[in-house]
Amino acid sequence: MNKLSRHVTAVGLLLLGWCAPLAGQALAVESAYAASVEYEVKAAFIHNFTKFIDWPSEAFEGNHSPFRIGILGTGPIDKPLLNLNGKKAQKRSLEVSRVPNLYNMSQYHIIFVNPSENGRMRSILSALRGTGILTIGDAPGFAEQCGIINFYLSGGKVRFEININASRREKLLISSKLLRLARIVKSQCD
Repeated sequence: MNKLSRHVTAVGLLLLGWCAPLAGQALAVESAYAASVEYEVKAAFIHNFTKFIDWPSEAFEGNHSPFRIGILGTGPIDKPLLNLNGKKAQKRSLEVSRVPNLYNMSQYHIIFVNPSENGRMRSILSALRGTGILTIGDAPGFAEQCGIINFYLSGGKVRFEININASRREKLLISSKLLRLARIVKSQCD
């Protein structure tokens, strides 16, 4: 190897040493952006679910009562969901808030259960049984445990599954248009 080749190789290695950390940072930024977009998409889905699901008439105080969405636990979807506050759906405004405890959940129409609550998922879903609340999560097994709608990723896209037995138990009528887009879960939810 001649002197020029060694010099070019040394400069190339030096540049590679400087650029490699930047490439890693670019991947981290891209990954963070993708995660933020994922939760924006999930929040948009939740907003649109209100347009394709009918609650029993007694679930609302009046014709213009708000849709109340509760967030149980903490996670990356919290901010995108809180940004839905004040938006409209079926001539109703959306009111989004955190669920302070399991004892006053009956005021909500939708509760998003964050993965931070995985350790007590069964007890949460058991406490919500028979309340007429649409339960939504994004943890593996959520729908099989009788959560109604569960998000998952497939091919880098946000998808969802619906446990139809859980929705029937809660007397929620889900549009066939929404069901066609979902993966159907049929675990028993008595």
